[in-house]
Amino acid sequence: MPPSPTPPAKKFGTFLGVFLPSILTVLGLIMYLRFGWVVGNLGLGLTIAVVLVSNVITFITGLSASALLRRTSKWA
Repeated sequence: MPPSPTPPAKKFGTFLGVFLPSILTVLGLIMYLRFGWVVGNLGLGLTIAVVLVSNVITFITGLSASALLRRTSKWA
């Protein structure tokens, strides 16, 4: 029996490989540079709350995207 052909390796492409990492770097830098301003205007307690809420929203969005891709994937 001949060996089965291996599927081609998945590549990130332009969006996931270039655009997304670049935009995340830029947005992270902006957040880092503006963090002092946010702490100064909101105070430390509210700043921590804003960061926690942002992380929760990002985590839920990531889970939703993962579930959507898992359901629509032809290899699921």
